[in-house]
Amino acid sequence: MNVTFIIWLLVAGAGVGFVNGLFGVGGCFLMVPTMFFLFKGLGVPVDTAMKVSLCTNMAVVVPTALSGVLRHARIKKFSMPHYWNFAIPVGVGSLVGSGIAVFVPGAILKVLFGALCLIGAWRFVTAKPRPVDEMPPVEKGRFWPTGFGGGFIAHFLGIGGGLVYVPALNTILGVPIHQAVALSQATMVIGSSMGALTFIILALIRGVGNLPPLSLGYFNLAAWLALVVTSIPLAQVGAIAAHKLSARRLKFLLALLYIYVGLKLIGVFAWLGLPL
Repeated sequence: MNVTFIIWLLVAGAGVGFVNGLFGVGGCFLMVPTMFFLFKGLGVPVDTAMKVSLCTNMAVVVPTALSGVLRHARIKKFSMPHYWNFAIPVGVGSLVGSGIAVFVPGAILKVLFGALCLIGAWRFVTAKPRPVDEMPPVEKGRFWPTGFGGGFIAHFLGIGGGLVYVPALNTILGVPIHQAVALSQATMVIGSSMGALTFIILALIRGVGNLPPLSLGYFNLAAWLALVVTSIPLAQVGAIAAHKLSARRLKFLLALLYIYVGLKLIGVFAWLGLPL
């Protein structure tokens, strides 16, 4: 791995950390494409490059999300009952979803993830913002199925989970957007841990080859370190900025990011010949 490879990952990590703290998403829309194209440039096969990128992305999300949620907890009251009744079923769904995803071609996962970004953008544009101080009651009949489904979808696609958790918490469960961001980050610590471990273990069991240097299964240590170094401190800055923005503006900015990344991963820009 050359110096250019590491520099690109350090820059991506800075962006990932800020976006993670600001929006409560894992920053996969920056990390996964960056790692994917860099690994391809090293001669790693497309399927392996995509799955190494997804697994390493989930592993980066764990410390980055933890850093951001600690800042959120100091700024606003953090509801543990809401957290556990969402995060535990997310962990179970993550185990099942990531276990299936290992056997799906990486090219399919990439297109599905792009489509999910566009759906997320539409939901955030059309959803009605809720006041921060109106937390819904904890109903296990709603929280547990939603959490399991969210964890399954997120880690079937190999993403950190915020792209799914924030709209699930805000739109389906009625959690105010700022609280949804904080709960999403805390949930990603559990969901992404389960997803990354499942990718690693199944890759080792299958004996996957043609991996980039410093890899353990689908986890790449060099990329993980480069991304974590800059993402953790920037997550603190993003979390502070999140509480200075209105709910309406927060959703609009997130929707724009979803649209761009969705179109890019589906391949629309390449089909149109646009250098985006």
